[in-house]
Amino acid sequence: MPVRKKKPDVVFNWHPNFRDVATLPDIKQVRTGFLINFGAIFFALVALGATLYFEVEIYKVNHETAVLTDQIEHNSAANKKALAATKEFVNKSKPMQFAAKFFAQKLPPLDLLSSLNDARPDNITFRAIEVASIVRDLGGGKKADVQRVTIQGTLASESELGLQEFVDKIVASPALKNRVGDPVKDRNIESHRDPLAGVFEFTITLTLKPAT
Repeated sequence: MPVRKKKPDVVFNWHPNFRDVATLPDIKQVRTGFLINFGAIFFALVALGATLYFEVEIYKVNHETAVLTDQIEHNSAANKKALAATKEFVNKSKPMQFAAKFFAQKLPPLDLLSSLNDARPDNITFRAIEVASIVRDLGGGKKADVQRVTIQGTLASESELGLQEFVDKIVASPALKNRVGDPVKDRNIESHRDPLAGVFEFTITLTLKPAT
């Protein structure tokens, strides 16, 4: 017959609990994984926003550049037309300016041409006639605006003596009578012979007295 063993008596450990739970710190485990995920999403959104911003700015700059390029091309074509019109106007106005300047001379141009034509012998041909204003030193610190008549042409002759006779007639003409001063200083004749053409090419310069 088996012998029953007697169960040992169970003795529970006991000690007094003096802890104040309300004053103890919270030592529960905190999960930080979701914080890292939110941070990554935030920086991704910032990067995306910056990329979109710069793309928009680049698009604006390219669009403005294209608009300005079109305006430059349009204005360039308009400027070329304006320059062409200005050039044409200047070319057409030159004869009018020349005529206005010619008739504004103190020496009446038509009277001068008439006197020169009357004094011209048949063997003299005019090439150019110019009337210009110059400043002449009168001495003593005085200066005056005077006119200078320059005549260029050819003399068909074996001798250039006919040029002096022509100048004497010009000086005595109605347009220049008493207008040319010193025969040496105010009258100048330059000529050289062209053997091939058989003529003397000459330049006559007459300096007039100051207008009174």
